[in-house]
Amino acid sequence: MDLLLVHPGEAGVDPVTEHLGIASLKAYAEEKGFTANTLDMNLETCDIQDGIDKIKSGNPKVLGVSLLDATKRKGLALIRGLHLTGYTGHIIVGGYLATFHAREILQAYPEIGFAVRGEGELTLIELLKYLFDESVMDPELISGITYRDRDKIIENPARSLIKYLDELPRPDRKYAPLILEKEMHIRLSFSRGCWAHCSFCDIISLYGTSPGKQWRRRSVTGLVDEIVYLYDKFGADYFIFNDDNFLTKGKKNQKIIDDFVAEIKKRDVKIKFDMMCRADSVQREAMQKLKSIGLQGVFLGIESFDQAHLDRFNKDTTVYQNLRAIIILYQLRIEFVISIILADAFTRLRDLIIQFSLLYKIQRRYFFNKNCKISINQKLEIYRGSTLYEQYRAMGLLYKDDWYEGYDYQLKFLTELRLKLIKLEGRLYTQWYNLRNYSKKIRANTRLVIIKIFNMFI
Repeated sequence: MDLLLVHPGEAGVDPVTEHLGIASLKAYAEEKGFTANTLDMNLETCDIQDGIDKIKSGNPKVLGVSLLDATKRKGLALIRGLHLTGYTGHIIVGGYLATFHAREILQAYPEIGFAVRGEGELTLIELLKYLFDESVMDPELISGITYRDRDKIIENPARSLIKYLDELPRPDRKYAPLILEKEMHIRLSFSRGCWAHCSFCDIISLYGTSPGKQWRRRSVTGLVDEIVYLYDKFGADYFIFNDDNFLTKGKKNQKIIDDFVAEIKKRDVKIKFDMMCRADSVQREAMQKLKSIGLQGVFLGIESFDQAHLDRFNKDTTVYQNLRAIIILYQLRIEFVISIILADAFTRLRDLIIQFSLLYKIQRRYFFNKNCKISINQKLEIYRGSTLYEQYRAMGLLYKDDWYEGYDYQLKFLTELRLKLIKLEGRLYTQWYNLRNYSKKIRANTRLVIIKIFNMFI
């Protein structure tokens, strides 16, 4: 095998995640004539030793490991374990972590030869050509890589973003049968990048490290072709869109939706799907049209019901827009999950109490079934590459600033105290709830035993 691409994600962290990144890289490598495979350690529930055994049994000439902040410990431990057991193939890392921390990773892990920054398809192919025949390609000419040259680490210029996504093949679907067997849903990608400017988000920064238009989408025809293919080949009829923002705003948004709805109806394919979007892109007419072709649920990036909070995040939205989006989805009976960040470095206890009050009222009034939920991040997470990271660092707010250990800052005292109490209350409620259910089960079993004994004597 020429290439094995690995997603080292912890099993159970995100049970519905299908890693379309490594699936796209595999499909593109095969299109260019290389033999390639993927190993999703999340879907296959592999620990580090399982991963080492599977990799060594395939003995790939090149190993590519996708690294996120959440998967870096497992991924880097996997690489080091492979090296210690005698693996001699070339090791490449890619993904968010490699884009923002390429130099640090190569310095700390000499067994890693290359880091691919930004979008990986074009860069990976040039790198494979060099690794298999050094006379074909000079590493100095490969855009988008950081690599080791003896005792020096060299960072080449960034590669331009792929302009036309339809030029890429459909992602490989090796794991589709397993995903459906586990009663999960197939993932789709309609676009790459994000057109917004939220200061806490590293997605914008990831694509911003490369020249070119950050937000790009596939053609509607190409997307529906893939839906029909998955429907016909695997019987998949429920999809989750990976897009950070499935919708845009204004006339462009309406045109995309009209084309998508028309193409789905033209092909007469019956599907259901979930998507992510911002509150300011939720429009009643657009949502009605999407519901008519199968829209079931929306993950809504609200973040806060405190305007000062929204302004600090550079969300370019208002509390009114957030409420309006929820009301529209409620009236159309489209299920939704709203994301909320309770506190950042400037959140006061008063701000927190106002948020609690609003969330309580919204939940009671507009959550029309059990699938409507609040996804709560108690404390804003800081990511290297985000605008907020640079702001907090410049202001001296970070007391932890390390590529491997992570990033952290101090909350205001009363705010932090209240959040700790929330965690305690949550644990106590869970214990009480479990104990109540256990007591109910015991009472039910006791009644059943009594009835059986009674029936023996009549």
